[in-house]
Amino acid sequence: MRGKLLRVFPLGVVLMCLASTFLMVGCGSSGARFRYVQASTGAPANVDLEVDGKSVLTDIAYGLPGSYQKVSSGSRKIDIFQTGSTANPYFSGTASLVSGDTTLISENAFSTIALTSYKDDNTAPASGNVRLRFIHAGPSAGMTVDVYVVTQGNGISGLSPQISGLAYQAASSYLSFSAGNYEVVVTQPGTQNPISGLDVNYTFTAGQVRTIVILDSPQGGAPYNQLVLDDLN
Repeated sequence: MRGKLLRVFPLGVVLMCLASTFLMVGCGSSGARFRYVQASTGAPANVDLEVDGKSVLTDIAYGLPGSYQKVSSGSRKIDIFQTGSTANPYFSGTASLVSGDTTLISENAFSTIALTSYKDDNTAPASGNVRLRFIHAGPSAGMTVDVYVVTQGNGISGLSPQISGLAYQAASSYLSFSAGNYEVVVTQPGTQNPISGLDVNYTFTAGQVRTIVILDSPQGGAPYNQLVLDDLN
């Protein structure tokens, strides 16, 4: 019995060491999530998305909010195909998916489709508050825009925008507001002229984090749209 115990104990040590090694490797290659929005105008069909050659999302239409998908962190190969096909990808490239959450948006006109990544910060807001972020993915709305977030019914006359000159393919910082009813107005830069379709009322509840994406219509141009992504709660 004593001899058997002596032989089993080293094996247990080895197994524990291997387990520790696997856990460390797992921690180094896990913990990443991404979501995808198809915002490239003029696409002839819905799309499928592959990560490192594996199908992850299928039949994605223009301007739909994506849900988070788990993936190993690091540089991942991304291919976007016409739905039902794995030949002649619309887009093929890489995306850096670091630990945490990332939003991937296919942008530009379909003939020059590109994939842009935006790092998400889904930290919960302070008690009683909400956090909002804006992404400009609608080039026909203007290469830069201003964004106002005001209490419903107050209008924007005489006020300054919370975000000035938000550029196409850029994201704002996260802004904190008390929970409540708000009007989000996107205007031409330096003016208080709302852009068609980009004056929208919302009700935000405490604890929410939201990303609002400015989009063209599916074929490009007006009517424009604000796509709301549910980041947290």
